[in-house]
Amino acid sequence: MQAIESQTLILYHSDLRGQWPEAAARAFALRLPYAKRLEVAAHAAAAPATLAGVALAVRALAEVTGATVAPGELAFPDGGKPRLARAAAGADRAPDFSISHSGPWVGCAAVAHGRVGFDVELGTAARLAAWAAREAALKACGARLEEAREVELIEGGARCRGVTLQALPIELFAGAAACVMTSLPVARLEARALTLAELFAS
Repeated sequence: MQAIESQTLILYHSDLRGQWPEAAARAFALRLPYAKRLEVAAHAAAAPATLAGVALAVRALAEVTGATVAPGELAFPDGGKPRLARAAAGADRAPDFSISHSGPWVGCAAVAHGRVGFDVELGTAARLAAWAAREAALKACGARLEEAREVELIEGGARCRGVTLQALPIELFAGAAACVMTSLPVARLEARALTLAELFAS
């Protein structure tokens, strides 16, 4: 009988209420894939959260891969799950990441292999916790929001597109509900908070 594989989950997060490092963030944006750069420029109000999320992803992926990851190495397929471009789409042996932001909070969860989905929702109502779990499952499977009703929340996890996922509620964000869903068991969670200045430091 094969042993169940487990792994470390990396969760980098930041608070957007800090001083925004304008020059460093602009320099970071210039290193994004062209289409993502255009998207950021077109949605100025959401740009800080988007840029912080991608910067967190770069940090978290470097941690799980043990190698430097450049912003331009991330792929953001239209309507698909963001991924590390050097990893084959949908490959369960490849590193995976998931970004979420709500209110002042932004974070990125990453694993060395398997699937991961992360969601944070501002507010503490039970329905928001359930929604965070549902959306984390959708993100893990690369599913669209339109498929939310097809996600089955079960004890300790969820089922999405035929995949059974394990839930890890996250209690790092004051006044918010957050959840991570993974396709492989998580042996250890390593959470790291970064200030915005630290996040965009070269």
